[in-house]
Amino acid sequence: GGCTFCSITEHEGRIIQSRSEQSILDEIVDIRDKVPGFTGTISDLGGPTANMYHLNCIDPNIQSVCRRLSCVYPAICNNLLTDHGPTTQLYRKARALPGVNNILIASGLRYDLAVRDPEYVRELVNHHVGGYLKIAPEHTETETLNKMMKPGISTYYEFKKMFDKFSRQVGKKQYLIPYFIAAHPGCDDSDMVNLAVWLKKNEFQVDQVQTFYPSPMSLATAMYHSRHNPLHKVRYKNAPVYTARTVEERRLQKMILRYHDEQQWPQLRTALQKMGRNDLIGSSEKALIPEFDKVKKHPISNRKKPKKYSK
Repeated sequence: GGCTFCSITEHEGRIIQSRSEQSILDEIVDIRDKVPGFTGTISDLGGPTANMYHLNCIDPNIQSVCRRLSCVYPAICNNLLTDHGPTTQLYRKARALPGVNNILIASGLRYDLAVRDPEYVRELVNHHVGGYLKIAPEHTETETLNKMMKPGISTYYEFKKMFDKFSRQVGKKQYLIPYFIAAHPGCDDSDMVNLAVWLKKNEFQVDQVQTFYPSPMSLATAMYHSRHNPLHKVRYKNAPVYTARTVEERRLQKMILRYHDEQQWPQLRTALQKMGRNDLIGSSEKALIPEFDKVKKHPISNRKKPKKYSK
C-alpha cells in the first residue's frame, strides 16, 4: 500500500512477495501438529497486507520500469491484478484441513481492494471474521488522508455496506473496528475535531489510539521534520505542513479523539472554546462533551457513619 507513516516499503520493497500456497498449508499443519494446546483456530491468516496475496502487476516488464510510489494510491493502478481468486482458494483449502476449525483474518485488510471483488468479501464475512474485523481508515479528512496516501472515507462506507449486507445474509452480528491516528503531519486540531464528530455520529468510542511517531525511513517522518510534503515538488512559495510537535499539541489531538473520556473534559472544554467550537459543548445531539463535569458521588463506604449513643 505504501502508506507514508509506514516504512515497510522501504524495508521490504514495494512489490508484494507471495509464498506458495502449499508452503502456507504446510505451516498450518505444523502449527496443528506441533504447537502444544492448539485448539483448532488460526488467529490470523493475514499480515501487513491480508488480501494482496498474488495481486501482482499484469506485466513484469511494466513492473520493472514502474516508478509509482504505490500501486493503490492515488487510485488503484490499472496494471494491478485485483482478482482475489487465489486468496479465496487458499482460505477454502486452509479451513478444509483436518483439525482446523477456524481460519480468521484479524487485520491488515486493504478494503479499497476488497470492494473490487464482492465474492471475496462474502467469503471473508461468511467464514473468516471472529465477530470483529479491524480495519484502518486512519482518518476522515481528505487532506490528511492524502498526506497518508490512504483512500478516501467513501471507500470505507462502500466496504462497510458490503460487510453489513453479507453479515445479515448469514445471520451473523459482526462489527468493524476502525483504527485512527492522531498527530499525523498535516493534521491540525480542526481536522481532529471533525474526526471526533464523525466518531460520535457513527457511535464509535475509541480507547486504543495510535499517535504518530516519526520512525526512521518513512515519508511522513520526512514531512514531520522538514514541514514540507515530499509527495509534491518543494517550492519556495509552498505553505509549510503543520505538524503537532510539542507534547501539549500531540496530547490534545489524542484527547480530542477520545472525547468520551470524562477525565479529559475540563481540558477539552477549554480547547474547544479557544477554537470557537462552543457548538460542541452542551447537551445537544451534536455536542461532544457536556457543559459541566459530572458530580462525583462518594462511595457509601466512605461516608461518615452517625455516632451511636448508648443510654
